[in-house]
Amino acid sequence: MNYHLTLIVLLLAAVSIISISSGEVVSIAPISIQAGTQGNADITLDSVPAGLSGYRMTVSSDNPAVVTVTGVSFPKWASLSEAVPGESGSFALSAIDLNSEVEKGAGSITLATLNIQASGAGSAQITMGGVQIDDDSGNPVQAEIKPGTVTIPGSTPVPTSVPTVMPTLTPTSSPQENKITLNTGWNLVNIPVELSEGSNTAEIFRNVQSAGHSILAYDSSSGWVTVGKNDPLTPMTGYWIYTTTPLSVSLSVKGVPTGSKSLATGWNLAGISGTSPRSADVALSGLSSWTYIIPYDSSAQKYRDAGIRGNTNAPVILEPYEAFWIYLNSPGTLSPSS
Repeated sequence: MNYHLTLIVLLLAAVSIISISSGEVVSIAPISIQAGTQGNADITLDSVPAGLSGYRMTVSSDNPAVVTVTGVSFPKWASLSEAVPGESGSFALSAIDLNSEVEKGAGSITLATLNIQASGAGSAQITMGGVQIDDDSGNPVQAEIKPGTVTIPGSTPVPTSVPTVMPTLTPTSSPQENKITLNTGWNLVNIPVELSEGSNTAEIFRNVQSAGHSILAYDSSSGWVTVGKNDPLTPMTGYWIYTTTPLSVSLSVKGVPTGSKSLATGWNLAGISGTSPRSADVALSGLSSWTYIIPYDSSAQKYRDAGIRGNTNAPVILEPYEAFWIYLNSPGTLSPSS
């Protein structure tokens, strides 16, 4: 469905951006979930004295390293609705009550339900921006906007800094050595090659001083996965590794990866194949459904700027031994290349 549907434009064109007032309240109730799990958070409008014909807003997490919005579902009354993913895990929401199911005077109306993924310990606010609501007569509904707080107790499985614009790296002309360099703190690493038998499990990281932190992988359907020392390391897959001291881990290489990596709709952890840096558009040229990519800078302990597919003005360089977050609009396959 086209986000610029004529119907939505006609219904909402005259609606002004809502400012805080003493009228209705749009809120997200605070929730607490465990790291590595998923939860739901409802966006609620407390009352509609003059009914509800539709709304628009953008929702996002102010700390996506701790909490991300991974999906949106709409209530039955929203017979025409849309959730368009945006940069850094934001979603642009719009819904229309075509059948007038929300009656005048109704209370506690669910506008949408957000699917929340908790990545690490800490807290984050789910914010609502550009909120526009109109009643049954097409008049703006004045409402106070109250963001929701998501709290995740426990130890932090991933860094908690927000993606920040960093200088674009220039690829070197020669391939890197077959080793992974780990910086103090969290590292998001990739295995860009096929490892030799007997040296292809997480046991290769046995000398890492992890301070009790597990090695973590991410499955888009089930969430965070703890990697044991005997678990095989899969090429083109992202692994979070924590170390208290910097060190390098040498790899015993069998050759280039022979298999492809399946990626699901939404956010995935992945990496490129081969041992030379390449731009995202080149390295992912065979993957047609990706839209956003976020690498991680372990030396600075924060994310680099998010790359957008086709944005030649700000190309993102992908390093072979560094993994990244990648967002897909539909399932895809990442094929190896030399």
